[in-house]
Amino acid sequence: MSAVAMYTSVQAVGADERIMQYAPLVKRIAHHLLNRLPDSVQIEDLIQAGMLGLLEAIKHYDPVQGASFETYAGIRIRGSMLDEVRRSDWTPRSVH
Repeated sequence: MSAVAMYTSVQAVGADERIMQYAPLVKRIAHHLLNRLPDSVQIEDLIQAGMLGLLEAIKHYDPVQGASFETYAGIRIRGSMLDEVRRSDWTPRSVH
């Protein structure tokens, strides 16, 4: 799903406020991960992937499950960033 389609699909009430509220969380996670990744990974790429993860978290969050939104979003954001790093890596995971 493209980023524009994902953004328009989460246009529920309060989605824009949540995006603005949790954008610093995306940056914090990106900077934390950058310290553990090779120099070839750029912070902008991590932030972009993290924002897509945040949009997915907003779309799929279910408060009935018991987790806070920040905890759920943090896991989705970090996973989205790692998926992007893996996608751009030419070596298989077994090499690492």
